[in-house]
Amino acid sequence: MKIEVNETTSMVDDQIQTVISGLTPYSRLNIQLKTTLPWCPSVEFSFYANYIADSTGIVDLNTIAPIEGTYEHANPMGLVYSLQVTEPLNQDLAANITIDQPMVFHFTFETDLQRETFQIKRVFKTDDIIVTPICNSFNGRLFHNGDPTRKTILMLGGSDGQMEALSLLAAPLASRGFNVLVIPYFGAEDLPERLEMVPLEYFEKVFHWLETSNLTQMGDIYLHGTSKGGELALLLASRYPQVKKVVAVEPHTYCFQALNGLMSGNLVSSWSYGGASTPFIPVENNLFFEELNQHVENNSPFGFASTYKRAIEKATNREEARIKIENASADLLLICGKSDNIWNSYDGCLELLKAAKSHDYIQAVKLLAYEDMGHPLPIPYILPITLTLRMPMHGGVFTSGGTLEGNSNAQYDSWKQTIAFFQAS
Repeated sequence: MKIEVNETTSMVDDQIQTVISGLTPYSRLNIQLKTTLPWCPSVEFSFYANYIADSTGIVDLNTIAPIEGTYEHANPMGLVYSLQVTEPLNQDLAANITIDQPMVFHFTFETDLQRETFQIKRVFKTDDIIVTPICNSFNGRLFHNGDPTRKTILMLGGSDGQMEALSLLAAPLASRGFNVLVIPYFGAEDLPERLEMVPLEYFEKVFHWLETSNLTQMGDIYLHGTSKGGELALLLASRYPQVKKVVAVEPHTYCFQALNGLMSGNLVSSWSYGGASTPFIPVENNLFFEELNQHVENNSPFGFASTYKRAIEKATNREEARIKIENASADLLLICGKSDNIWNSYDGCLELLKAAKSHDYIQAVKLLAYEDMGHPLPIPYILPITLTLRMPMHGGVFTSGGTLEGNSNAQYDSWKQTIAFFQAS
């Protein structure tokens, strides 16, 4: 048995090309994979699949689908995107996130006659990337290689408020040739405790630092925002002409009510300016619980998308709450899943396109909408999709939408296009 992979040490967002040769033609090959997250070594994830070698005794994971296992269709990364928790999860995987240690994949390849083991390391950043704490008029972290002339991207996370989790995106993105600044915008010192009335003036300080720091030398502002961070990125672009590129992943076209965790908070906007709440669409918690009860009774998975749809339908101030994207001066890359079950980001992106077209928006606008994508992380191959595809919550089963394969393929394609979008002049 001969095992060939394209790289034994690779970036976490790279695909692994695996070919096993020297097998008996039409023989059965079992592959198992076990791994852990570096910051959570007690939680094991595993994968298995059985394959039939072709007439030349080869199993190429690019072209051969398993006959049995945790995924179905031929895909070089099926063994990664279908990883599952080995035992019931009783730990917070978002705690103590670190990018300093690699993920290590432990493979076992076994036939009736042979057994081989193999390891692959998956690193979060290249050796030249430095992580510099920023303590200015704001606190953040800059992922960079010391070259201030590189394009700098300000990265905005979603409603979980986890700046540490952003390092999982920022480090690989910086390794592709950028400087990446991550900041919190709530739940930190001198900021709102919850995603409520976040002052847009705060970002003026961040923009000023980006434009004047000797670490970045950045004239144009580039933004990457996910979910609520996508809503925020588009809102900032509509108000600040120095924003020239925006990648908005799973965003919406409206500003919505403040959040307290996953549920609606006080009856104010998520955002504010001059101490006043920006126009917003209320999202009543009772709408969600009505939907939840129906899904629990029907034993079907639930999400929040229908709650947001109903909130938009009920709203009488949709135009006031709409993000005026036509006022922006930025090229836009919109990324969403047609099966998003957190909120109806696909509908929101279509509204954004409609507004741009009706107002003769002169900057570039591109929509990447994926049929079987829900609401996953923007980057592939780090956190197993199974973690959010189906999980117990509120007495029922929550799903963020989409399928294993659909989410994984969309993550990989959209992440490649994100890098190309920021690289383009």
